[in-house]
Amino acid sequence: MKRPRQDLAGFHHQVLMDDMMQVVGVDLLDVIDVDGGQSYLRARSNCHACICKDGCRDWLTEARSELKNEPEEKQPQPFCPNGGLFEAVKRGD
Repeated sequence: MKRPRQDLAGFHHQVLMDDMMQVVGVDLLDVIDVDGGQSYLRARSNCHACICKDGCRDWLTEARSELKNEPEEKQPQPFCPNGGLFEAVKRGD
């Protein structure tokens, strides 16, 4: 089995985080506005360091297919290191 290219690792994590924000109904600009972008930078770092990328990718695939039938936002999953931030942004905290 061919291993992913290391130079693309950051890109894959960025795509996962962008997809997660979309699926849970969080706007990128709202995350950036929290504290001048510091939380956004930490979230990117958290996502990059996350060890659950396979579970995240699987969950996102399933959640996106469910959204086609039921366009209801999902809740961030416990494995997501940014779930608390996304929930706070959704609440307007």
